[in-house]
Amino acid sequence: MPPVINTIARTCYHCGEKCEQDSVMSGEHQFCCTGCMTVYEILENNGLCEYYDFEKNPGINPAKSFDHKRWEFLDDKKIQKQLTDYFSETLVIVSFNIPGMHCSSCIYLLENLSRLAKGVLASEVNFLKKEITIKFDPGEISLRKVVETLLSIGYAPEISLNNSEKNAASGKNKKIVYQIGIAGFCFGNIMILSLPEYFDFKSLLTSDFIHLFRYVNLLLIIPVLVFSASDYFRNSWFALKNLRSNMDVAVTIGIAGLAVQSFYDVLSGRGGGFFDSLSGLIFFLLVGRFFQQKTFQALSFDRDYKSYFPLAITRVKGSDEKSINVNDLMIGDDILVHNRELIPADSILEKGEAFIDYSFVTGESRAVLCSEGDLIYAGGRNQGTRLKLKIFKTVSQSYLTRLWNDKAFNKEEQTGMSIWANSLSNYFMVGVIIIAAATGIYWKINNPALLMRSVTAVLIVACPCVLALSIPFTFGQIMRIMGKKGLYLKNARCIEKLAAIHSIVFDKTGTLTTTENNDHEFSSNLLPEEKEWVAAAASQSLHPISRLLKDENTNPEYYPITNWEETIGAGIKATINGNEIKIGKKDFVSREPVNEEGEDHLIGKTYISVNGIIKTGFAPIQKLRDDIEILAQSLKSKFRLYILSGDNDAQKSILEKYFTKDNLYFRQSPQQKLEFIETLQESGQNVMMIGDGLNDAGALKASNFGITVTNDIHSFTPAADAILDINYLGLLPKFASLAKDTRKIVLGALLFSIMYNCIGLSFAVRGNLQPWVAAILMPVSSITVVLYTRLASIAAAKRNKLL
Repeated sequence: MPPVINTIARTCYHCGEKCEQDSVMSGEHQFCCTGCMTVYEILENNGLCEYYDFEKNPGINPAKSFDHKRWEFLDDKKIQKQLTDYFSETLVIVSFNIPGMHCSSCIYLLENLSRLAKGVLASEVNFLKKEITIKFDPGEISLRKVVETLLSIGYAPEISLNNSEKNAASGKNKKIVYQIGIAGFCFGNIMILSLPEYFDFKSLLTSDFIHLFRYVNLLLIIPVLVFSASDYFRNSWFALKNLRSNMDVAVTIGIAGLAVQSFYDVLSGRGGGFFDSLSGLIFFLLVGRFFQQKTFQALSFDRDYKSYFPLAITRVKGSDEKSINVNDLMIGDDILVHNRELIPADSILEKGEAFIDYSFVTGESRAVLCSEGDLIYAGGRNQGTRLKLKIFKTVSQSYLTRLWNDKAFNKEEQTGMSIWANSLSNYFMVGVIIIAAATGIYWKINNPALLMRSVTAVLIVACPCVLALSIPFTFGQIMRIMGKKGLYLKNARCIEKLAAIHSIVFDKTGTLTTTENNDHEFSSNLLPEEKEWVAAAASQSLHPISRLLKDENTNPEYYPITNWEETIGAGIKATINGNEIKIGKKDFVSREPVNEEGEDHLIGKTYISVNGIIKTGFAPIQKLRDDIEILAQSLKSKFRLYILSGDNDAQKSILEKYFTKDNLYFRQSPQQKLEFIETLQESGQNVMMIGDGLNDAGALKASNFGITVTNDIHSFTPAADAILDINYLGLLPKFASLAKDTRKIVLGALLFSIMYNCIGLSFAVRGNLQPWVAAILMPVSSITVVLYTRLASIAAAKRNKLL
């Protein structure tokens, strides 16, 4: 059915632009072009017209961005690999920057992309970064079609093949600068033209000039209200439509009140109104918001704390192997990835085959078989023998952090303190509006001349921002401090989890102990070639004992390895040159029944068998870390301490010196560790689990707060809440103490808020505070709180000797 042509000029229902004489109609709605009408009809046919309920004219004119030929390059397979975060036959994950994303309607529409395009499985928006992550089935829809779907609804993605982070630099939003410029220009001129209202110019100006100045002021205030103050009106309308209240609602009521009173005064000839105060109010509000944003950016922790992400990998140069931080990887570098180790960047498999677990990326636990030359995506985990990869893209730590914070790995949505602050902010604004109403009634009866000034000052000066700002900025600063000292937290919510801990459970091997090898015992009954077979098999694993054995062979890749398998808590086995090699516990490597009472079993040896014959058993020297005694003494008085170890109790007598005898548990399987954590939780305890993530991933996930410890090769367990450099384990009591101090800092900000609002409101309700002065005080209070949280966090860190 051809579109109906309309000859009456109005604004477009979709994008808000002016409709020309030849605009089109669909039903009762008018559109500036067929493109906007098509977007509307797409949304209507898919039941998504709620998009228009969030905000008036929220759309973007698709005619400005839709060019089919421009996107033909997306059909190129090589380019698809460069752009996508993950690509398989059944699932593709891609992230785009969407500069046109600007409001809640945009979020609603973009997160319902699956209802617009068959094959799109899910879409998630990061509004602050203006980024969308889309999962789709390439069998149903191509990457190009996904992009064209975005274009068809007016959201052109910004794609840069030269930017590995997918965060192509968007042009800086200068809208607020223009708003300040317009408000400042009008404010200055209105102030000059308002001088006759305050001083006696009758000898210089006739009454006609004074009336003329008033009408010029009326004209000057219009762009200030329509453009400069537009965001306040828009945000307030959205909040009220959703039955919520925020700071912009109070500000908008004050602006609207002053505007209505001023227009009435001028048009009725009663006086000059409050155009000078109104324009000054909006100007200072915008200036305050601008400097507030600049302050927040300067103190932003999100950019800084990721630089402490302690993930490392083994880089190979010739015969030299060196563990480096993933930040130092370059395109073309060769890396080695061991069994169960995370792949830090998109890479090419250089030889052989590999099974890659992409559950960290896709949520599906089925391993994917990759062959030589295949692209392996960041976030995958190796399942099998050691891999040699060549870096295809530079590392994106923001991508890894985003994966880590995926909903699948989150244990809870929001902390109690955040919920409390949000609720208090809502009640606060309701209270402010009630006070403003009471103030208006009082001055209406006693002195109407002070009514508008008092009500507006009340609405402007009251500020709940400290509640909204104190928590993210306090937690952000604490995260940055902890990150510098080796504890990298998954997100800000983890600070409250850490502060609420009652019990701490330690894994022993690799956490409380370091391993040193006894070369003589290892070498005793093995032939030279057998030693190399053992080292080659061990080199595929990250386990501390495997890494000791690997050092016995300078060229483990010389031997082809088949049937390699690692059994958690037991050992590894492999076939080399037709010989079966087993390394691990005696009952794992032996084909004969194990005597539980035997001396060898009790002293904790690791056994090696070749073709079913035990050749040797060696006992790595388990040495307690130097700071364990101080660590245990510091924690004992504040927490219940437990040790869960998969090893035997050979070191029990040593550990009893520092830990309670009844809280030491040995020969614990991964399942037993998990059940122990759950038992403690059932008794009402919040439990912290600290381990290396090798045999205790389940316990780390089940705990209220899980920490994975790392050393030169950094294992990564997405179920954990934090990663701790093992060299900083002794700082654990200080980290816990600092986490508890965050609540005190937030409460301090609350006290500041109470005092500021009480003092400000006491002046405002009495009519002693000009609205433009209140407009200056409001952002100043917010910036003061941000600076307070920064300084208080630094002081708390120094008090805990972390700075």
